Amino acid sequence: MSDLRLIAGKTARARLAETGLTPDAVRLVLGASGGPKWLVLRGLDQAVFGEWLPGAAGEIPLIGSSIGAWRMTAAAHPDPADAFNRFEDGYFAYRYSPGDKADKITRDSYDMLNRLFSARDRAAIVGNRTRPVHIVTVRAKGWLASEVAVQEGAGLFAAMTANALDRRAVGRFFERAVFHSGPTVAYGDQWRDFGRIDIPLTAANLNDALMASGSIPFVIDPIRDIDGAPPGVYRDGGVIDYHFDIPWRVDGGIVLYPHFYPHAVPGWFDKMLKKRRAAPSVFDEMLVLAPSDAFVARLPYGRIPDRRNFTAMDDADRRAYWRRVADESRRLGDAFRALAARPDSVMDSLEPAETLMCA
Repeated sequence: MSDLRLIAGKTARARLAETGLTPDAVRLVLGASGGPKWLVLRGLDQAVFGEWLPGAAGEIPLIGSSIGAWRMTAAAHPDPADAFNRFEDGYFAYRYSPGDKADKITRDSYDMLNRLFSARDRAAIVGNRTRPVHIVTVRAKGWLASEVAVQEGAGLFAAMTANALDRRAVGRFFERAVFHSGPTVAYGDQWRDFGRIDIPLTAANLNDALMASGSIPFVIDPIRDIDGAPPGVYRDGGVIDYHFDIPWRVDGGIVLYPHFYPHAVPGWFDKMLKKRRAAPSVFDEMLVLAPSDAFVARLPYGRIPDRRNFTAMDDADRRAYWRRVADESRRLGDAFRALAARPDSVMDSLEPAETLMCA
């Protein structure tokens, strides 16, 4: 069994049959929320963004929430291979101690970001017109924007309860806020189901936008009044767009989605709702690249890393575990390189999204 799964919707399969798996077939790339889960994609990201996708001639928008926004921002760098190497170095340099509070985690995260994306890097990223990056956040409403922890907690409980009844109810508590480096939000008419604030991404607000996109309540401080954005509290974009539940329609190509899983959870609150998965229509024009079950089973503990590792493991054990996962992820990159070397043979490797992604 291959280490890498290729899962494609019906329209994506038809288009790949015509074009093969080439960089010019890609019209849009997505990056999901998931914190340390990104480490299982580390080698794949290097192959896709550092080596393969730079060969595309046209504009390819990059859209991400939370850690996916950090990954897509690295991919928008003029030298993505170097940006991903520095991202890995910075991520592994982070130290966590039991009892670290939100203010310390926030300061340390900003330090990591400022080392990763200097003023020159930020200017180059927002000026990259062939890879416009979209950093997805949410702006909090009502008590969720409060500086009083009890009120924010009550607002979160209300949002979680409402979401359990109807995902659309999350829109009463949060609205999307998308920081975009291009002139407009890509495919802007296709993702207005929760309302949306569109905010130009600049060198001055890029790192704040990235912090906001991963700002988990009670873990990281809220990011307030970002430069160029409407006043307010900005939080983790995964609240609404955890794995993206949007049936993207692109022109004559595919949506590329390097993802941790062979399924997609719509929003952050849906993680605890095992039956809530993105609808089949979401994947019609999408090619998902995901680690196989056999690959994951061979990882330490047989699991993909997650945020619980910070509290369940001491710092040395956590970093050793993550190092093994990142090293093993190179095999996913090698599997992709082998496929990319034979673009016309991709059809032999495709699995149908219609029966797999919604299970």
